[in-house]
Amino acid sequence: MLVPAAVAAAAAWALVTDDKPVWTVVAGVAAAVVGAFAPSVLEWVRIARQRRERRDRAVAGALVAELPESVVWLLRPQAAVVGFVGRGWLLAALDRWCADPDASVVRLLVGAGGVGKTRLGRHFAGRLTGWECWPVAPGGEATVAGQLETGDRPGRLLLTVDYAETRDPQALAHLLCIAQRAGGVRVLLLARSAGLWWSSLSASYPPQAHLVDALTLPANVIEVPARIEDYTPQQILAEAIAAFAARLRRRPAGDVPLGGLVPDVPVLRLHAQALLAVLGGPRGDDRYDVLAEVLGHEARYWRHRARRDGLPGAGEPHADAVLRRLVAVAALLGADNREQAMELVRRVPGLGGAQPEVVNGYADWLYGLYPAAGTGDGLGTLQPDLLAENLAVAVLSESPPAERSRILQGLAPGQAVQALTVLSRARSHQPDAAEMIDVALAADLPVMTEAVLQVGLQFPGMLASRAVTLLVTAELDPGWVQRTARRVPYPSIEFGQIAVALTTHALTAPSAETESNDRASLLALHALRLAEVGRRAEALEASQEAVDLYRELVDGNRDAYLPDLATSVNNHAVRLAEVGRRAEALEAGQEAVDLYRELVDGNRDAYLPDLAMSVGNHAVGLAEVGRRAEALEVSQEAVDVRRELVDGNRDAYLPDLAMSVNNHAVRLAEVGRRAEALEVSQEAVDLYRELVDGNRDAYLPDLATSVNNHANRLAEVGRQAEALEAGQEAVDLYRELVDGNRDAYLPDLAMSVNNHAVRLAEVGRRAEALEVSQEAVDLRRELVDGNRDAYLPNLAASVNNHAVRLAEVGRRAEALEASQEAVDVRRELVDGNRDAYLPALATSLWNVGYVARILEETSEQILDAVAEGVRYFHELAATEPQAFTARRDAAASTLTDLRNSAVNQHPKLTPPGSPHADEAASDTA
Repeated sequence: MLVPAAVAAAAAWALVTDDKPVWTVVAGVAAAVVGAFAPSVLEWVRIARQRRERRDRAVAGALVAELPESVVWLLRPQAAVVGFVGRGWLLAALDRWCADPDASVVRLLVGAGGVGKTRLGRHFAGRLTGWECWPVAPGGEATVAGQLETGDRPGRLLLTVDYAETRDPQALAHLLCIAQRAGGVRVLLLARSAGLWWSSLSASYPPQAHLVDALTLPANVIEVPARIEDYTPQQILAEAIAAFAARLRRRPAGDVPLGGLVPDVPVLRLHAQALLAVLGGPRGDDRYDVLAEVLGHEARYWRHRARRDGLPGAGEPHADAVLRRLVAVAALLGADNREQAMELVRRVPGLGGAQPEVVNGYADWLYGLYPAAGTGDGLGTLQPDLLAENLAVAVLSESPPAERSRILQGLAPGQAVQALTVLSRARSHQPDAAEMIDVALAADLPVMTEAVLQVGLQFPGMLASRAVTLLVTAELDPGWVQRTARRVPYPSIEFGQIAVALTTHALTAPSAETESNDRASLLALHALRLAEVGRRAEALEASQEAVDLYRELVDGNRDAYLPDLATSVNNHAVRLAEVGRRAEALEAGQEAVDLYRELVDGNRDAYLPDLAMSVGNHAVGLAEVGRRAEALEVSQEAVDVRRELVDGNRDAYLPDLAMSVNNHAVRLAEVGRRAEALEVSQEAVDLYRELVDGNRDAYLPDLATSVNNHANRLAEVGRQAEALEAGQEAVDLYRELVDGNRDAYLPDLAMSVNNHAVRLAEVGRRAEALEVSQEAVDLRRELVDGNRDAYLPNLAASVNNHAVRLAEVGRRAEALEASQEAVDVRRELVDGNRDAYLPALATSLWNVGYVARILEETSEQILDAVAEGVRYFHELAATEPQAFTARRDAAASTLTDLRNSAVNQHPKLTPPGSPHADEAASDTA
């Protein structure tokens, strides 16, 4: 009886442990006692085995024994488990693109994460007959460009570049240019957006900037929507469930609810929900995170690999947490080589003090988990991206502050870029991502700031402003601060505030460099960046100090420092003009021109661009003090010199020519040559549109200025409807700029709003005109409160115009009050500078009569005011007949009309026309 008992005990132990060697012992013992006890024992063993097999099948079903090791692998585009559906119109558009020999070489597909861009690109490449497709690996742009240059390629070639926004911009721009010249090549780019990274791509490749601009046009961008035409989310989900069930050879775990799905849910989330329906788990209502649930299933794969690789404690709960963190940190940071991968392991909470052999084991585990494509030492990480972003943000959010810092400090530049990229992308779908961006920036501010300068254009308004907040108060290495300040792109809407924070830090830190030449250079840069962000008074102070230091340096070594002095004096003239000190600005501008003429006499090729810049600025200064005929002559010289420069190098000097042409149109209009002014103004707008297509970040302010001025030119020749349309565009552009930087662009918005009110009135939309005119007055009163000298002339213009708008809607008392205010302000301005402001005063006096006539109110005081205006116009027309003869005659006609109305005659009144505040930009070196 003891032997059967032993057999039963052994069998029971085998059933509990599922230990195959024990079953071998049981079988041996059973064979020895097969006699009298054989039937009962064998039956008992058979029943036990059946139970074990049923249990094994259940466990196998729960663990999905037929799955590939990684469940997320099934969601990757390369797996293509679910059939490709829809996108017919997109595929047709891409087919036409490849078939058209005259089409642009480039198409950019953009869409949010998870909408299926990569799958679409792969599907298109696979169905394109007669073409060979080369996917361009990250970092492989130069190699592919070299093959195209040598002709080592098939006759018709499609290049696909995924994650285009993350590629090195110079290498990508170079590849596009080579593809354009090669013939028979098409380049399909894929990215999440076509933001500033795309519109400013040409700035990274000056040798062929014009060609890159022509390739990166908005017309070459195709948006991939989340919604797939002709397929409902329910259909996509049902088909995906069937595909995953067939691939895994199992049925969905119960009925899958197909209702309540919004039409624009990304296809990746639908596929993830379908995969969960087959694997088991929540069904996908809004109360749980589909991606987190998929990662929960993927954790079994991590555990399995850890057991197989013999990692310490594999399978224990605490070990599972370590594995999860390790996958998250790898997704967040990546690693370019084995050494970085080892360091990455040490960053993970719980592994910081691990022995080298343990660290090495975990690194091996990471490399084996998601093998990277190619033969390099780079570390492959969790994919698709949405899953990686979800996990990275979750693990960082759960970690204590000290552990977060350990993860994020001392990163290699590429890792810092990847961390900010992952977190910034996650911000659209992970609520905690914004806070984690702040954590990352604060963890290692110098490294992260340099990463922001690389990746910031992909995420406008997201990273740069956060970095500035930290830079203002941080303790930083002075050498790093100065080097980085000089590397910040100029001009830049996105990075200007970073530059100011750095230059401020460099000049005010206790250990700041005190050598005169270094300090002068920093001050000049500081003034430039302060002005860029609208801090004009501070910019003037810094600029004056820079000029003073350079004068001292020139006294000691004229040959070495004369170019620097010329540059600083030119810029100082611009700073003076910006705060309203126009007479001083004119004097400084003339000095800059004289210095540059001296330099050009010694080296024309080197200094001709600088002379063109200073001459253009001096023309603006002359116009601002009323010397319009001289201004026009000098402005023409600036345009001529810059056309000469553009003939030699279009890419380098086109922005400068655009500015000179824009300003010259204003000068022509000021002397009454309106038809010529309109033609030149249209050229300026066209040039700036071309530049903005290539680099929106840098040239949007200039386009807004040129469009505003062009609206005025159109109105001056009677094309009011077109003028209104252009004026509205200018207002819209300036509102966009003000949203990004109120201090810098509020004066320009006020100008464009003021002018747009005039345009609305000209087409009879008087109620709207009054509302817009009131906004212009309010904006300019705000500006005058901050800087009276700089903005008082502009306020006078707006008040003058607003008086007319009030009169047009019958608000008598307010109209007369506003009209008188404009006259009073302009008398004050004429007392300070008669030449500059006498035309404006004459117009306001004329305007008094116009307002009075609208209101049918005539008095001796009003007649005297208009008569005074007529006298001033006579004086102005004597010296500048083209500019003022017509206005003199119209004002005289108004005076006659008013006198006739006093004896009950009511002829048609000629309006004065409201002044339009053309504010032409000046060059800054």
